[in-house]
Amino acid sequence: TMVKVYGSTAASEERAPKHNVARQLAVVLAVCALALTVCVALISTSELKAARPVAMYGIGSGEEQDADNSVATTFETFAGQDEYMEEELADEYYVDLFAEIADSEPITEAIDEVKVAVDEAKNEHEILETFANGADAPLE
Repeated sequence: TMVKVYGSTAASEERAPKHNVARQLAVVLAVCALALTVCVALISTSELKAARPVAMYGIGSGEEQDADNSVATTFETFAGQDEYMEEELADEYYVDLFAEIADSEPITEAIDEVKVAVDEAKNEHEILETFANGADAPLE
């Protein structure tokens, strides 16, 4: 015997709606495309540049000073502990090791290369400053 519940029939299992995967996928893609379109429209209408043009020139934007400050903080934190560390570390005392590394050929070559790069950057800085002041190329 079958128990009949209000609003259901024995055939309801056979007539269950088939989910159309392609249609669901199309709806999801349409929603994604609409969201992408809205995002692109918002980004394209936003003001992403300064109100007046600004000439940027120079070498660095402050990170060099931050690095110098970090190094100074590190060494000042442990200032005055050299004798203690030399006694504790003996042959592995880092100051002598660092001095040896600093005087090595690869390091001196790298320092020379950086000096050349800094000189080039100073030249570039002077030229860019000239252009920022209104001059145009050629500068003869």
